[in-house]
Amino acid sequence: MTSRQREVFEFILKWMRETRLPPTLSEVAQFLGVPYPKSAATHLDALEKKGFIQRSPGKARGILLTPLGESYQMDRLVENIVEIPIVGRIRAGRLTGSEIVPDGTLAVPLSLFSEKPDFVLQIRGDSMNGAGILDGDMAFIRKTREARNGDLIVAHIQGEMTLKQLIVEKRQIILRAANPLYADIRVSPDDEAALVQGKMIGLFRDQRTNGGRNWS
Repeated sequence: MTSRQREVFEFILKWMRETRLPPTLSEVAQFLGVPYPKSAATHLDALEKKGFIQRSPGKARGILLTPLGESYQMDRLVENIVEIPIVGRIRAGRLTGSEIVPDGTLAVPLSLFSEKPDFVLQIRGDSMNGAGILDGDMAFIRKTREARNGDLIVAHIQGEMTLKQLIVEKRQIILRAANPLYADIRVSPDDEAALVQGKMIGLFRDQRTNGGRNWS
């Protein structure tokens, strides 16, 4: 496989991981930066001849992975697996105390993330249920002191840690739950400097705790 063919194949794998569908010929051409889909077809022809993919004639999304292609995908995932430390539990509820205690690691493929997470926190509480974040979920956090309006952040306020959505309204900083049972937390100027401790960039749910093992 040439380096260009590898780029195309890894684009196909990434697209399929993120959308659960194969890309169209036009989408491959757009990735390559070429104006005509036929230019992209040359690379797909080569990948098919080398046994990495199979195409279904007449289908817009007709790219299928062969056993060789699936084996390549698994090998690449294994190569990119890293151990992310689980540093404790964080409340997604009222400010009643979070436990920041080292608790092992979680092995994850980096290809699932656009940027590498620094640590994992286990969610406690139901205040973020409306955002699809449930009690027992594992939240992947990237350390940062900067966040944008609407980001899901690890916030340090009143001596406690919590996971909430950051909202900025008319110079007022608000921590907002995704559950109507929980009131907004209005951040005082004294708490603003150390408020943002990290940003959530991914989520893992274990089937043993929440009925379905999946990533998001």
